[in-house]
Amino acid sequence: MYLQQIGTYWDTRAQGYSMTIHEQLEGEEYSFFSNLLKTCAPAGQGLSCLDIGCGPGFFSILLAQMGHKVTAFDYSEGMLSQAQENFAEMGVEVKVQQGDAQKLPFADNSFDYIVSRNLVWNLEQPEQAYREWLRVLKSGGKLFIADANHYLFYFDNDYMHSRLVREATSNNHTHGVDPTPINEIARDLPLSRVLRPKWDIDKLLELGMVQIAVDVKHNHVTVPETGEDKAIISDFYLSAEKPSGAPKFSPEEEQRRINEKWTKVSDNYCKIINDELSSFRAEAWTKKILENAPKKKSMDILDAGCGPGFFSILLSQAGHRLIGLDGAEGMLNHACGNAKKFGVSPIFMQGDCHALPFADNSFDLVISRNVTHAILNHEQVYSQWQRVLRPDGVLLIFDANWHLMHTDAHIRKDFFHREEECFKVYGSNFSGGEQEVKDCEALSWHRLGTVKRPDWDVPLLRQAGFEDISYERDIIDGLWDDKEKLLYGAMPMFMISARKPK
Repeated sequence: MYLQQIGTYWDTRAQGYSMTIHEQLEGEEYSFFSNLLKTCAPAGQGLSCLDIGCGPGFFSILLAQMGHKVTAFDYSEGMLSQAQENFAEMGVEVKVQQGDAQKLPFADNSFDYIVSRNLVWNLEQPEQAYREWLRVLKSGGKLFIADANHYLFYFDNDYMHSRLVREATSNNHTHGVDPTPINEIARDLPLSRVLRPKWDIDKLLELGMVQIAVDVKHNHVTVPETGEDKAIISDFYLSAEKPSGAPKFSPEEEQRRINEKWTKVSDNYCKIINDELSSFRAEAWTKKILENAPKKKSMDILDAGCGPGFFSILLSQAGHRLIGLDGAEGMLNHACGNAKKFGVSPIFMQGDCHALPFADNSFDLVISRNVTHAILNHEQVYSQWQRVLRPDGVLLIFDANWHLMHTDAHIRKDFFHREEECFKVYGSNFSGGEQEVKDCEALSWHRLGTVKRPDWDVPLLRQAGFEDISYERDIIDGLWDDKEKLLYGAMPMFMISARKPK
């Protein structure tokens, strides 16, 4: 619908963008992106590379200077004309081709390395584009995306505040071209409405990509109403690999493997919650939950991802009707044994939060602890939780940014040092410390990337139909002991509260 208009607009911006990349070729962007492109590339010399949405040719020049065979591809004839001039000026040989990034004119398995900068946000069919890109990428080939949440400010107040501050303090880079046409088009583009790179990670995983790694840059914004400082994702850099004939697991198979993993560790988690049930934490957690729950004498409660039954047991003891749901058989076996030990009878059943086996409007309260960082599809799960809640029912999510152990080397390093300090102070540990760090290093990506929660969850919950969404970033006082605070202080537990409309 907008393809021709988008192409025409970028024709008008081509000369100005060419001036910009000349500055970048002589600035810090040159070494920054050269290093990134080298790091994310597959092994080998003379790689066949496709620069999609090449613009005036910045990435193409860098790759050609590395000795690779490069095809520069763009829909805008104006951009390609500027790119050819820049290739000649820089003395590099690059093939140039015009076309639509959503319908590539190349055969399957044509390229070793596909790169793109500030293009995907601009597409009307980004998922179709990714399918095409992976089609022409060879097995074992790599994909590198540099992009940003350019137009999320239309739909997110924090991004709007950040934009207003940036506009007041930065220079205009449109070189006299009126940006109104692309601004109006961007309102209707699908990726203007979603937080990235979460969307990209999910889609690439669905399409079978592996070894996904993400780095992000943050802007800090002060919320005018509260004075709160927030970090929001601006730019991001994502790489992924097309597997070499490896089978792609279906969502069902992936969920089964996740459940098996949790069953294997269920003995350790059972020991942990037995310690919790016999400590100050039992009363503290009960108080925390009920302070934020609907004010009913007896509630129907779903403990989603119940594990060995901690919340189910506590709230059964408080006189409420509980169903504890978990996908891991080992966790449920322990939950049944623990409930019997503590003299209560919640119902425990095996199931998947992505497809709850309950009727609409079944529960007054849905709770979860340390579950949401591990689920496959947050949009789907949040919609399911909203569906089974009664009108005016409440969702309480307790979790932490555990995924950063996989994606943030500084967090892993800090955790390891905290583990050592914990051993010095208390003479023991309970986390598996060094091995836990090694496990995270071995799997150095996570579907959540480097997003910062709970801010990230808010638009997803709103999209699922919740209202009155609020959160506390750090609830560890009164719920964790000093040992836990020392060990996990870099990733404090947060609480999100959301309500289903009446």
